[in-house]
Amino acid sequence: MSAYVDHKYLNIISPKLKLFKRKSRELYNFRCPICGDSKKNAYKARGYAFIRDDAMFFKCHNCGESGHLKTLIAKLDPVIAKQYNFETFTNKTKKVDEPATLPLFKAPVFKKVDLETIANLPKDHPAVMYLDGRHIPPGRYHDLYYTDCFKSWVTKYDVELAARLKEGDPRIVIPFFDQNKNLIAAQGRSIENNTLRYFTIKIDKKAPKIFGLDRWDEKQLAYITEGPFDSMFLPNSMAMAGSDLDDVSIFLNRQITFVYDNEKRNKEIVNKMAKVLKKGFSVVVWPDDIEFKDINDMIVGGIILDEIYDIINKNTFSGLQARLKINQWKR
Repeated sequence: MSAYVDHKYLNIISPKLKLFKRKSRELYNFRCPICGDSKKNAYKARGYAFIRDDAMFFKCHNCGESGHLKTLIAKLDPVIAKQYNFETFTNKTKKVDEPATLPLFKAPVFKKVDLETIANLPKDHPAVMYLDGRHIPPGRYHDLYYTDCFKSWVTKYDVELAARLKEGDPRIVIPFFDQNKNLIAAQGRSIENNTLRYFTIKIDKKAPKIFGLDRWDEKQLAYITEGPFDSMFLPNSMAMAGSDLDDVSIFLNRQITFVYDNEKRNKEIVNKMAKVLKKGFSVVVWPDDIEFKDINDMIVGGIILDEIYDIINKNTFSGLQARLKINQWKR
């Protein structure tokens, strides 16, 4: 089915989507109509619609709701949903030409970060001192980079995203590579008192936003944490750059344990733990005597790595047992 119909009907229902705007050829942005988006900020829009495999999908980066465009249309307007279903059915047997003014754009693949690695910086450099303060393993400094102006670096890949950043803004750059060592995303960590501590950019829009895929041994037990820094303390570990993961299909039928932050009052994290359990994965349910938010905080707080391994292994659950543990943990 041509994505032309999806573009057409998304624009038809756009009056029902607050702060709706088209950000690129294959990407739209709006306030999520399902969760209502931010209650504190009326201008925050974390709902997105995007093209994947010649079809349109939506995703909310607040509540985590996602699915095919037809699901979103059905929630907003059943009448338009019927029209959409009819047109998509009839278009299965005929080709609809895409407008000539909207050529498909294939994002280039980048293999190099083109920045100075942290390992080459002097010991008194602010970026090195920040990582030392967080007790990040020095052996991983080769995997991290530094830029004096994060905005300029982001401009190479996404001009629209770069426009949201301020000039200067020195950051540690954490690159995400796929299994073929291609640069697919990056996260900038501010080393100043910036309210926007982390800023993530997707370079390959179709690739999963997962840190550490290039180091993943598929035959061994692997851990997936929320943040890249947390993953650097565990063997065969990756990170989802936050608590969200769009697509877990790459991990199906693999030994995967999800290690979410220790935030039992966070409903979004509790819901996401439930979602990965339904897909057959294991999760860590932190014991009540652990007061730290994440693995990095535990390290900084003085808990030795061997003890953290032991806590994780003793508190990894799956299936019904995991659901029961989560219900007790979140109270």
